Amino acid sequence: MKNLKSFPFERNRYFYGKLLSVEDFETEQKYFNDKRRTINRFLFGAGVVCGLGVVEVDDESISVERGLALDFAGREIVLDEPAIRKVSELDGYGGGEDTGFYYLCLEYREEAAELMHNVAGTSGKNGSEFNKYKEGYRLYVTQEEPEREISTPASFYEERCEVYHGQGIRVSQVMPKFLEAGKEAVLRIEIEHSGQQEFSFEYELELAFLTSGEGNRVHVRFGDEDGVKDKNYRLEIPLKAAGVLDVQAEASLVEGSFKLLAGGREYTGARQCVSRAYVGGMDIYEAMQAEYYRTAMDFITGNTFQQGIYLAKIFVVRAGDVCLIERIEPLPFDQKIMHCEIASAMIGKLSEDVRRLMEDKRQEIENQKIQSEEKPLRAAYGEMVFELGNTRGGEVLYSDEIVHGLGFGSVTIMLGYEVDDGFEDDAQMMFGDASLFESSHGFVGSLGAKLMPSEGTFEIGLKVLRNDDAKQVRVHWTALRNEIRRPESAKKKHIFIQPDNPNVFVGESVVFTAVLEGFTDERLKWTVRDAEGGVIDKNGKYTAPETAGIYHIMVSSVTYPKVQASTFVVVRQKE
Repeated sequence: MKNLKSFPFERNRYFYGKLLSVEDFETEQKYFNDKRRTINRFLFGAGVVCGLGVVEVDDESISVERGLALDFAGREIVLDEPAIRKVSELDGYGGGEDTGFYYLCLEYREEAAELMHNVAGTSGKNGSEFNKYKEGYRLYVTQEEPEREISTPASFYEERCEVYHGQGIRVSQVMPKFLEAGKEAVLRIEIEHSGQQEFSFEYELELAFLTSGEGNRVHVRFGDEDGVKDKNYRLEIPLKAAGVLDVQAEASLVEGSFKLLAGGREYTGARQCVSRAYVGGMDIYEAMQAEYYRTAMDFITGNTFQQGIYLAKIFVVRAGDVCLIERIEPLPFDQKIMHCEIASAMIGKLSEDVRRLMEDKRQEIENQKIQSEEKPLRAAYGEMVFELGNTRGGEVLYSDEIVHGLGFGSVTIMLGYEVDDGFEDDAQMMFGDASLFESSHGFVGSLGAKLMPSEGTFEIGLKVLRNDDAKQVRVHWTALRNEIRRPESAKKKHIFIQPDNPNVFVGESVVFTAVLEGFTDERLKWTVRDAEGGVIDKNGKYTAPETAGIYHIMVSSVTYPKVQASTFVVVRQKE
């Protein structure tokens, strides 16, 4: 089974008188195996389907839990029971450098089994042959990363390029695979640090069909000052795609510009990293689908090879013959296959979240529309003259009631005064605390207003703080009414359910009532959160199931889905 090629498909043609040989029976098996494995590879991909979690058993041992995976040839790898192994006893342990970690990998393996006598007497040890192939697996560790490209969900829309790897530090660039012409984009710099020393680095990128605030070059700088071990960082560099179609944008490392300072030493030797993106007229969703259907056949058939599934990254401390486990990072390269059921569940949840966001946006637009259609701020203004005579400091003068003309209710009154001395060019208007300013007229006063909302009137009070020679003060007033209706706030709305936590017998009914506060739209949605927990109609009538238990009832506003209330109903068996 070392030949992983599936094409072309050939199957037996049976006819009377045909002599069947070993080759014919092997062709029969290969045909059905290749068909199934082709479906696995093309429809599902390679990775963990379920289970296969890696957990620490003790300081030196790990357990790989039961599960299923598909390899890069579409072959099923099944662990029907947990596999407990010492890290130091796994294949591949001890080789390479002491980097402080190993990748735990799983690969397909089959072996001949069930030795039996060969009745044909052909050559073989003692005239015996193996009767079956037993499919199984092999666990091993390696410090090498995957040799071939791994297809992950993220690989469909972004491209990862490694800038530097060494001294416990990995620097990678992540660029979107597809850009819209003239639109903004983000180049992401990801830093993984598994050492303990402080470090910093810098390098330059040369841009093609991309621009940044620095022009056609970007200076990347980073400094880690806390020296925390096993820490990840992320930098985001805003870019803008050129306004041309069907070109390849690039962000390439300028040769000789990379410098890393770690532990007081300088390191260079960055890789020739070039991040590429296609600039076109389609959005990322359209471009991603078009690219997949164009390249999937070549990618899948070209990447059918023998490579393990990377189950975990195990960080270890090696001391002589002893290997102690520090921690375990599951699926370091995100090799997993999304099952149809969980994919449907996630899409359903995403659709629900989008629906709620759209409802909130619709409500916001409606509120804005109401505000734009209603009358804006209304104003009225006038003036009142106070005759001072011989009034001195400390005295208070009051006006008669003034009708502001804006109707009943709350309004805002603004006041200011000027001293009328008969010379227009010398007039000054005073607002607020007039004592802060010097007056050429020798007069300083303080103003106040008393509003009578139910009457639609107000009074003005003038307190004389200083008066040397002024005979008359003219008070200017402005009344303002804000007639824009404020939108209803969901935070001020409440729902209460009655009765709370009732008890019913199996098969019986109870009617729930929702008490609403702050609603004008009283439409409600009733639901039973538990599967097989009974039914409830749109009017709140709940009918218990035939199974005793405690079931969760929820009600929410149709207009404001985030405003909810819930209770529990206890269903008992009849004695």
